[in-house]
Amino acid sequence: MDADAYDVAVIGAGPAGAQAAISASHQMRHVLVLDAGEVSNRKGRAYWSKSVEFEDVPVFAGITGPKLLKALREWMRSRPVKDIEIAGEVRKAGIDPMAGVVVGLRRHAHGFELEVSRQPLGVAPAETATFTARRVVIASGFEDRWPQIEADESATRAYQRFRAVFRYAGNKRGWHVCIRCDGHLHVNESIAILGVGDYVYDVAVGAQDFTDKITIYTNGRPHGMSEPVLTQISERGIHIDTREIRRHIGTGTDLIGFELADGEKVHHHGFFVDEGLDPNTQFLAGWDVQTDAEGLLCVNDDNQVLDSAGEPVPGIYAAGDIVAGARKLIASAFASGQNAALAATDSLRKWHRPE
Repeated sequence: MDADAYDVAVIGAGPAGAQAAISASHQMRHVLVLDAGEVSNRKGRAYWSKSVEFEDVPVFAGITGPKLLKALREWMRSRPVKDIEIAGEVRKAGIDPMAGVVVGLRRHAHGFELEVSRQPLGVAPAETATFTARRVVIASGFEDRWPQIEADESATRAYQRFRAVFRYAGNKRGWHVCIRCDGHLHVNESIAILGVGDYVYDVAVGAQDFTDKITIYTNGRPHGMSEPVLTQISERGIHIDTREIRRHIGTGTDLIGFELADGEKVHHHGFFVDEGLDPNTQFLAGWDVQTDAEGLLCVNDDNQVLDSAGEPVPGIYAAGDIVAGARKLIASAFASGQNAALAATDSLRKWHRPE
């Protein structure tokens, strides 16, 4: 076995990735964590969507998104790499956190080879490093697509291009991306939902737990909803507005409404957006992996990634928001991160229970 190979490489350092790293290190494994946030400015939904305190996060009660990110990093640093001796064998155990974006993943004689960019993508000359690992846990999440409102098309990085939108993101009176997480902030208040198709109607279905004052905005696009959904929308008194949104109306950091293309100004208390998502799995190009319609990874009960035939891909696991069908909640991410890491480390044992 390659002495320089990590036991487990975790791609992503959010709730799922941090928990996977902690759980793998508790099993006396040498863990590499690749944190794209410091390089790509991609910090995940939990960071961007919460400048108010989380109310249902285990371990880190009463914490905001940026503080959660800091706490996760400190949690991983609390388990530094050490040499340990077990049954006469000396090996490394602990977590080696590293800033980097994975740009390639390949099979290797000792497991996997990860090509990692240590600088922002697109910067020349490109500088990459290569690491090897016996197992891989993918916890890279996804990027929420944001509405084309006051977008600066000349800027390339997401936080610049959509800075007018991110100005409001996560504020109690700003854009929300999860009705389950933030619906309680707008009980009996008027909410706006931005998106199209039957998919966005799921936000309206979830909103009924908090209010019956619901308007769906399509931002100038056809609504794209099926007849059964339209029938229920009518029955529930939900309004669909297909006019284009020209600009935000805000007070300080509070989003309070929109100005529409015809000049009318509309106001709401809460704003939810679901424009779809982009999985952070570009490094899997060429791999035979099974995904759902949105590109999220399909896994089995051990969080092992499946191929197109439904068979487990040896050595690769996934956790958190990148998993198809998983609830996009922090508590769920912690649980799947632990499950993936324990399954990965169990597979590394030298001997197993007899059949």
